[in-house]
Amino acid sequence: MGNYNYTYVGDNISCWCVIFMLSSVGLSQFAGLSLEASIIIAFALSFSSTVLVVKVLEDRGELSSFHGKIAIGILVIQDIFAVIFLALSNKKMPSIWALALPLYLWLIKKILYKLLYDSEHGELLSIFGFFATFVAGALSFSIVGLKPDLGALIMGMLLVNHPKSKELYKKMLEYKDFFLVAFFMSIGLSGDITINAIIIAIFLLVFPPLKGLFYVFIITRFNIRGRTSFLSAVSLTNYSEFGLIVGMTALKFGLIQQEWLVAIALAVAVSFILSSPINQYVHQIYDYINPLITRLNIKAPYKKIDENPISLDNAKYLVIGLGTVGLPALDFLSNVSNNKVIGMDYSHDTIKDLKRKNRNVVWGDSTDITFWENTDFSNIDMVLLAMSDFQSNLNTFNEIKKLKHKTYKVGVIVNYPDQELLMKELGIDFVYNYKKLVGADFAEKMYEEFYPMDSK
Repeated sequence: MGNYNYTYVGDNISCWCVIFMLSSVGLSQFAGLSLEASIIIAFALSFSSTVLVVKVLEDRGELSSFHGKIAIGILVIQDIFAVIFLALSNKKMPSIWALALPLYLWLIKKILYKLLYDSEHGELLSIFGFFATFVAGALSFSIVGLKPDLGALIMGMLLVNHPKSKELYKKMLEYKDFFLVAFFMSIGLSGDITINAIIIAIFLLVFPPLKGLFYVFIITRFNIRGRTSFLSAVSLTNYSEFGLIVGMTALKFGLIQQEWLVAIALAVAVSFILSSPINQYVHQIYDYINPLITRLNIKAPYKKIDENPISLDNAKYLVIGLGTVGLPALDFLSNVSNNKVIGMDYSHDTIKDLKRKNRNVVWGDSTDITFWENTDFSNIDMVLLAMSDFQSNLNTFNEIKKLKHKTYKVGVIVNYPDQELLMKELGIDFVYNYKKLVGADFAEKMYEEFYPMDSK
């Protein structure tokens, strides 16, 4: 994702330029801003919300999609700038003991890894999360004269490669909303909402759409299709809660007035509200503006890295989603059909790994209508939607339903009765309720193993 550094830097500069131009025009709401204040406000508003973007992508089942990874990659670049800001915003000189931090981090990582392994899966996991955040991280860094929030951030970075990191992440998400609401409330209690603050916030809400357009243009310059660029950009079209942290720091050092912090808080909150429905219907929005977005595609002599396949190699079966269900399905069909099956996934890493193992797989985005319209399905008899996320399967079938003609049968895996009912109402050919049938399959296989004669 290194190439996307330029996207973030360019966005930061452009945001600063617009705000600084407004301050120079002499509008009463922006009058009196110094150059330093303009830069710090632009820096605060150039971030997109990691919390919101991850939630949106998870709800749409697109966290591991290519456009999802682009969005996360850009957020990672932003987080690097955030770490630098946090490190430099404390004007106090660290104590001499700060030099021992490398040794401390090496030692505390080993301790935390061991504790995390022993925390099992219940409430101990939550207690560990709070200990790592507030004691091992924030308190330790505060003692040596460094920003406590920087310490908490580094603790998370130390644990990211632990086998239980995803489980810990999901556990701590339970507390995320509480702390985020408390944080916004503390901002709200810090100042009055004035007319000037409301007017400033309205002006600031002009910039998220401009930021999104800027992202679309820049991402397409890296030989990435307009659709991928659009989906990535829309998820980033919001302000970040980190902007409030920057604003509070600027207020603390007297760079901005209280009114500006309230205005930024209003802009951040409203950007969240406006971003949610747009992200919910982003695929429908893209269908309307598809011709406009595709004009941004650059012509290159080589294939785009997110180009969908146009041929399925005369396969009879297509398995979409090569996870814990899709991969065994691919292997089974490969054995019974003399390898006339092909697998597809929108994770480049998964496809590269399976190709190294000589599996017949291709990269593709099944939620893209152009894949279904432009790919040759003349030999395909069955399509299996085996993605672990229900929303991804639903999004894919909604694209299939838009086709006027299809000659293949479509099957899907679901986990709950309401999902099964919805898929049947939509007209899918075959629904496999994974949780309902896996128990019966388990009993059947064990019975066949120990009573082979009776099972015949």
